[in-house]
Amino acid sequence: MRTQLHHHRRRGSLVAACLGAAALGGCANFSEVSAGRDDLYTVSATGVSYTMSIPALTSAAREKATAFCGKQQMQADLRQLIRGWRPMQVELIFRCQPAGTSLQALLD
Repeated sequence: MRTQLHHHRRRGSLVAACLGAAALGGCANFSEVSAGRDDLYTVSATGVSYTMSIPALTSAAREKATAFCGKQQMQADLRQLIRGWRPMQVELIFRCQPAGTSLQALLD
């Protein structure tokens, strides 16, 4: 009986983890981050179901950009956001810059 309860709890936590992953990335396909010119990068997120909204796609794409820059110990600086409705898609153009650096400091 105790073993069955342990397996049931473990299975429940696995299901919860899978549902959490599906909520974050299961309803969207992501492109690989691609490098452009002038130190700009692009990533896009495309909704594969109507359960994911444009704000959720935008947030997911920002997380992808933030993670990409974070691996370089930098922060993502959003430059341009492009939204499409057919298919539902968000494309972010961003730059990685040192943490704590403001845009004004770069312009001075």
